[in-house]
Amino acid sequence: MQIRCAVWPRSAKHVRRWGAALIGLLALGCSDEGHRLGGTEEYAVRGGKKLGVCAMGADIEIIDQMEDGDGTIEDTARRGGVWFAFNDKTGTQVPTSEDETFVMTELDPPRSGSHFAARSYGAGFSKWGAGIGFELLNQKPYDVSSYAGITFWARRAPSTASTLRFAMTDIATAPRGGQCREYADYSTCSDYFGADIILGTAFRRYSFTWAELAQEGWGEPHPASIATSAVYGVRFQTDPVESFDFTIDDVGLLCHPK
Repeated sequence: MQIRCAVWPRSAKHVRRWGAALIGLLALGCSDEGHRLGGTEEYAVRGGKKLGVCAMGADIEIIDQMEDGDGTIEDTARRGGVWFAFNDKTGTQVPTSEDETFVMTELDPPRSGSHFAARSYGAGFSKWGAGIGFELLNQKPYDVSSYAGITFWARRAPSTASTLRFAMTDIATAPRGGQCREYADYSTCSDYFGADIILGTAFRRYSFTWAELAQEGWGEPHPASIATSAVYGVRFQTDPVESFDFTIDDVGLLCHPK
């Protein structure tokens, strides 16, 4: 099943190698007219796709539409987590990693019925960068093996970094899972399963099956695939760059095809 839209190679090396030749492919990404999230759960998208609960026949089960404006994900299917910011402490980021609550940004203009989204911007990071993310079950592993994959919308502001690393933390790659190791001077943890994407200044949808997610290759262990039965959360991270400003909207899980 090929559902990927406007994705990018998984490594910075490939980004540099393919360069401008692949930038032109960005225009082929899905538009808001091709797949809409936001608004009510009854909203039917092109091709008969519907939002709702996978077990009830939906095509996409929402993790967070952000329409309540707060930093808590929706409690569908016993999920429960909050958005947070993180960084390497060398630059400035909004929201900060010390903020007690994560406040969603109002979209002006709205995007296809969506009025709020998660945004982060900043500059000056020099180690490994900064990002935002959320957990699926408040620091406990969550089972996503009954789903086909994940989908979300994203964009960047003009004249800011375009490369973004999307990743999911699981029991093999997160320190709390106990399978990777943290030492005094280095760590084998945090080589999460994910994909590198290139953002445009207009919202585009990015969708991945679990099999399409891969580690970058520098950490240990190296399992064959993400541990879908024990996933902690989702992260969106920039590399050390001069400035970044990206927005994430309508994150959902892909239901298995009939």
